[in-house]
Order: sequence, then structure tokens, then C-alpha cells
Amino acid sequence: MPALQVLNLSRTSIKSLPESLFKLFNLRRLFLNHCVLITTLSSKVGELKQLEVLDLEGTEIMYLPKEVGQLTNLTCLEVSFFEPTSQRRLEQSGEIIPCGAISALSQLEELNIDMSYDDKRWNASAEAVVSEICKLESLHTLKVYFPKVKLLSHLHWNEENMAFPSLSYFKFTVGHLVERIISRVSGDTELELEQHDRYLKYVNGEGVPRDIQKGNATNFKQLLVEIKLSHHLVMQSDATVGLVSLEYMHIYYMKNLRSIWEGPVNDSSFNSLKYLTLRTCPELTTVFTPWLLANFSNLEELTIRDCPKITTLVSCYSCDDNITFILPALKRISLHFLPKLTSISSGLLMAPMLELMSFQYCLNLKSLPVSKASNKNLRKIKGEESWWQELKWEGTHHDSWADIFVPID
Repeated sequence: MPALQVLNLSRTSIKSLPESLFKLFNLRRLFLNHCVLITTLSSKVGELKQLEVLDLEGTEIMYLPKEVGQLTNLTCLEVSFFEPTSQRRLEQSGEIIPCGAISALSQLEELNIDMSYDDKRWNASAEAVVSEICKLESLHTLKVYFPKVKLLSHLHWNEENMAFPSLSYFKFTVGHLVERIISRVSGDTELELEQHDRYLKYVNGEGVPRDIQKGNATNFKQLLVEIKLSHHLVMQSDATVGLVSLEYMHIYYMKNLRSIWEGPVNDSSFNSLKYLTLRTCPELTTVFTPWLLANFSNLEELTIRDCPKITTLVSCYSCDDNITFILPALKRISLHFLPKLTSISSGLLMAPMLELMSFQYCLNLKSLPVSKASNKNLRKIKGEESWWQELKWEGTHHDSWADIFVPID
């Protein structure tokens, strides 16, 4: 047994680690994930000097002992914290992560810190811990909750001396969350978010700070925004930054949002975006301006739902006469509960790649920007039967599309 190098006690009913475990001086990997009866981690864990992986995800420990900092060979640390339920236990728990414990783990490559968003201890100590995390030069995987947006500045986005330049996998949640309030973001979206290697979720803020707008430096691919007050998602006066690596963007419940972008735009902004979702943005009237439209040339899927003031997706009051198609890579478009929508593309045709169109409660939309000659890949159009019968077609009749229409009534 003393030669044991890997010990997996995951999903067992163990309540504490036996004394004999701390005599396994050659132990390199210790897995305790989802041992929900473990509430404390013995200070003797520091005696496992050869430990490289410590997995405490899904446990209910209330704090890390300072002796974790003695595990200088650790390359992977995953930990879930449980918020004390009584004042007495809160006083006993002390610091959630002792000062200096994280920075001492200089070999750390993977770090996953999970806790209750309501935990006041983390709100108080997060800045100190994040500062220590930024000293881990070998870190390539990080999952952490930033209770305050300003903590992102520790990452030095867009700077040559950016913290942990080797970071390739990260999952950041930013903003003040309340655990007991049910998120309005759909479960499917949350699940999809978790599948991505690099994402940032920003919630309950008032506007999108520059530290997030500058996020292309670390190449995050998925952005979910659920915030209170903002007229514009991105405002860049110099147009030098613009989420150039972003592939997925979900915008939820921005009650004052009027446009995605304000000001000049460079050619690379949003150039990698493939999926765009806009949901419950009551002041939004249009989505794409003429000068922004070309930046979405790689967009494959567009979903817009419950935006009651949208009248058109594309405002083409000064559109280039040479433009024939919009969104050349678009394959799927879903427009639901847009009662004032009268035009999708201001007279321009949808691109030939289009495969699926879905409509619901778009009662003022009287025509579709598709043609038999240009949209040969179109396989399905979904909508209400009554709406379908009222559509007007140029040079053709809705009967010619009847074979691909699917009523949703």
C-alpha cells in the first residue's frame, strides 16, 4: 500500500479521510469528487508531497486548509466549496482559501474553483485569490467565478504581459449572481455553454465593461450576456477591439438594448461569429446596420425571440447597391414573437446556404426574402397556417413552397 500512486474514492459515503491515507507518501492522484459527506479536509493533506492531482469537485468542504500550499507538485486542483449554514460554522471555517495557498502551487496547470454565488466569504476574498491565480505561469485550464467585473482587469486583457498566456481552456462567470433566484437563461443554453472550452458568462450588470469587450485577447469563443441596463452591447470609439474570436453569442434580458454596436467597426469584429441569439430585448428595433452587416459573414444560425419592437433585421437605408445577399453563411433562422417585424432584409435576398426558417407570432411579416432560383438548399419553413396563407410572393405563389412548409398550429 505505501507504493500506491492513484486512489479513487469518488461518489462514496466516506465522511473523512482515514489517518492511514496520509502515510501514502507516493500518492500522486487523489479523487474524492462527489463525496458529499466530506465537509472538511484534514490539514495532514500537506504530507502528501508527491500529490499531482487533487479532485474535490462536488464535495461539501467549507474551506481549504493552509497546508494545501505545501503540495508543490500539484498540477491539477478541482474544488467545490459549501457555504456554512450557521454563524457558528461560518466562524469556524475562516478563509475559504488561505492567503498564499494558491500562489504556492507554482506547477498548477488546471484549476477549477466552484462555490455558491451567495457565499460572502468568496466575495470578500476573491480579489486576493484571483491575484494569486494570475501568478501561475503554467496554468492552461481555469474555471472560476468573478463576483465583480473589475477582477477581470487582473488578467491584463490585450496586453503583452497578459496573465497566464498559456491559458487555452477557461470558463468564467462574471457579475453578481443570487443563487436563490432562478436564471432566466434556458437550461439548454446553459448546457450548451458548458460544452465549450472557452466561454464567459456575464450577468446582472449594467452595461458591458471594456474588460469584457476586450476579451478577444484570450480568444474566448462563447459569450452569454444577461444584464440589466445597456443601450449598446459594444461601444468602441477606436474600433481596434471587437471580439474577433467569438463564435457563440447569447444576449438575454437587456431591457435597454437598442443596438449591438455603436461607433466605428473594424473588419475583424465578430468575424468568427457562427451563432447569435437575442432574447427578450424590449427596446431593440433592428439588429444589423449596413456598416456592421458584412462583419457577420460567417454567421450560420440566428435566433431572435420576444423582442417586441423589432421592425426589421437589417436597416439598409444606405446599403451598398452591389450587395445581393445578406448573411452568406446563414443556414438556420428562427424568429419568434416579433409582432412588429415587417421586413427581414429590407429587400435583399437571404443567402443560398439557408436550410431552415422558423416563424412564430410574426403577424406583420408579409413576405419572405427567398426565391426558388437562389435558395435551392431551403428544406423547411415553419410557421402558423394562417400566417402562411397571408404571405405575398414576388413572381411565384406560396403553393410552390408548400412541400417544405410545416405548420406549427
